[in-house]
Amino acid sequence: MANEYRGVGLNGGKFISDTASHTGRWFSIVAMEDTTITSISGNIEDISDIIVGGSSPLTLSANTALYGAFDEITLATGSVIAYNR
Repeated sequence: MANEYRGVGLNGGKFISDTASHTGRWFSIVAMEDTTITSISGNIEDISDIIVGGSSPLTLSANTALYGAFDEITLATGSVIAYNR
């Protein structure tokens, strides 16, 4: 049943709206507004290439979700909710 709770956010999460590096154990990152990510790490193969390999940082539109097992995120602009695993 714990996975069912996680899937609807009942394990809680963290609202992030600054440019500090944040660490945790998250299964989903949801942009609350247009958000630029400068650093992210987790189990999505080569996800850091999206951030540092392109011509600009990754920008998520409002209400866009990333799913995986994330453990670090740093924003340049915007805000997200990182939902706990």
